[in-house]
Amino acid sequence: MQRFYLNTDILWINEFILKDEEIIYQLSKVLRAKKWEKIIFFDWINLTDFIYEINLIEKKSIILNFVSKINKENIKKDLNLYQALPNKLDKIEEIIQKWTEIWYNNFYFYKSNRSQNIQLSPNKLVRLEKIIKEATEQSNRNTIPKIIFLTKLDLINIIWENIFFHTNLDNSKKLSELSLNFTKKINIFVWPEWWFDEKENEIFLKNKFIKINLWNNILRTENTPIVVWFYILNK
Repeated sequence: MQRFYLNTDILWINEFILKDEEIIYQLSKVLRAKKWEKIIFFDWINLTDFIYEINLIEKKSIILNFVSKINKENIKKDLNLYQALPNKLDKIEEIIQKWTEIWYNNFYFYKSNRSQNIQLSPNKLVRLEKIIKEATEQSNRNTIPKIIFLTKLDLINIIWENIFFHTNLDNSKKLSELSLNFTKKINIFVWPEWWFDEKENEIFLKNKFIKINLWNNILRTENTPIVVWFYILNK
């Protein structure tokens, strides 16, 4: 069944009329949905999927009947990504799409010493929000992560468990040596191309961040959080 995020507070009534133009177009023109087919909606308020059945498809509306609901458990790990801006916009798109699917809570992008200057127009920001929404719909999660572009990285106010990755082995732990308190917020700092420089390395350590080296492999900036999250999830 296809899942859709619906910004509404009526997903528990027996019947409602869907008027969201984008979803109607997706159902009628792209998916070619028919009467009696079932659809899942979620509202970001409840950790619940609401299953509805199509009763009538019209040009500007779809009438749906409530069938059942699925109550879901939330993943109780608060994992946030602080990503140094990469060198291309399409890498940002790939990062937020893939990392939404693997349940990062929030995305913070900031300019590190080796980051590229990337200009984000209002239209591009809208596109990024759409990518996050669609990744949330298809990945079976019910909470939509936030994406924030920081003008400045304020390390003093970034609290709880802070981890950063580097290729330098000095003062570094292996990922397998991590012992994390999952009742706290966990913040993951990932390098841009060419990694964090020595000055940034010193600042992180001064602020008591945990320094991690991922074996002898040098991963691309867009791949690192995938490895980290699946390790932490299984840990």
